[in-house]
Amino acid sequence: MITTSNLSKTYNGVTVLNIENLDIPKGQSFGLVGNNGAGKTTYFSLLLDLIQPTTGHIKNNNILVHESEDWKPFTSSFIDESFLIGYLTAEEYFYFIGELRDLSKADVDALVSQFEDF
Repeated sequence: MITTSNLSKTYNGVTVLNIENLDIPKGQSFGLVGNNGAGKTTYFSLLLDLIQPTTGHIKNNNILVHESEDWKPFTSSFIDESFLIGYLTAEEYFYFIGELRDLSKADVDALVSQFEDF
């Protein structure tokens, strides 16, 4: 379960996100819908610990996402292509992400070899 409590994000004195409470049950697929500037990207960035909240917190399986890395092995996401590092080849990008997860190049190679078209 993902639990959001008293979460806000403020930039230069302007609050761009304010969520009192939001619970997403375990195994539930969900989507956020809203106008440009409504805070969708900010919420996902907080959920993935890419930015820090101004107030409040998000728990993923009862783990505070901004205080621990323990939630990452059972969480996945697809991040907009602008997050990709343009000067890396696909192979280099996989090695980079593998290194962030403490995987060796051999570990990454073993994982990637499972996919025929890589």
